[in-house]
Amino acid sequence: MPIALRRRLLLGGALISALLSVTAAAQSNYPTKPVRLVVPYPPGAATDAISRAFAQQLGAIMGQPVVVENRPGAGSAIGITAVNSRPADGYTLLVHAEGFYSAKFTTPGAGYEFSDFEILAPLAQSSYAFIVPADRGWNRLEDLKGVKRELDIGIADLGVGTYSMLATRLAAGLGVHYRPIPFKGGAEGLAAILGGQIDGYFTTLGTTQSVKDNPHVKVLAYTGRPGSTSHLPGVQTFAALGVPDMVFHSSYSVAVRTGIPEPVRAQLAAFVRQAASSEAMDRARRDLFLDGYDGTLDDYKREQLRLADAFEASAKARTRE
Repeated sequence: MPIALRRRLLLGGALISALLSVTAAAQSNYPTKPVRLVVPYPPGAATDAISRAFAQQLGAIMGQPVVVENRPGAGSAIGITAVNSRPADGYTLLVHAEGFYSAKFTTPGAGYEFSDFEILAPLAQSSYAFIVPADRGWNRLEDLKGVKRELDIGIADLGVGTYSMLATRLAAGLGVHYRPIPFKGGAEGLAAILGGQIDGYFTTLGTTQSVKDNPHVKVLAYTGRPGSTSHLPGVQTFAALGVPDMVFHSSYSVAVRTGIPEPVRAQLAAFVRQAASSEAMDRARRDLFLDGYDGTLDDYKREQLRLADAFEASAKARTRE
């Protein structure tokens, strides 16, 4: 090989090696600037509150501010698409919930695929209570089985999602028919229950705390696993009351875009796990009437895939109607 060519190859190899060393060093120093945590839901709800508690802990661990950015809309697709449009560099995180799946099935053209994101750690989960107006005279879940008319049940999704799925399962389990009454959010649904405008509504256990003692509301059951802590003294699970297909939890987790350089991804994942399992987060979950997740990350991911399958089935059934 000519000496000149050999010299160019050696110099080129040295340059590449130097660039790789600089890149690795930059990645090992992650993070070097503030991190953004996108919450695809409005401020004020449990999802937002637990996200802010997590952001505070993560920022303290990382040594950089973690800025919470609420990007609600289109069933959470707006916030998810916003994260997907940003570089896969570990500086933009997503609060992942079931809307991640239902929004995509509702709007297949939304600008993301499930494979575009990776879940790093679960944050919290919440089961749902089923509440009805007190003036209906329904004091037990059993009382709904004798209703001969359609039940007006409020939903806060786009026809494919948690509220619609729970309403459908409830009607099937009780042998009744229902009519979905859509609302833009939980506050509207609660107001409709308090005003006696609808027959039933599903609320997270945290939200239910604000109305459980209201004389205009009855809490009939909740969607927890048998033997779980309800945060609602005296209220039993649907499963314990003979409706086993009503075990359900909304789950909140932290996800990032796939394709992040491995040194950064590994460091970020370690930071996220440390923050999510901190004592401060345990306190935040208790204060918000949320529960932690006891299984492994792989268990959690499998549960999310089963949820995606359930939403996909709901979407197909809706198309056939």
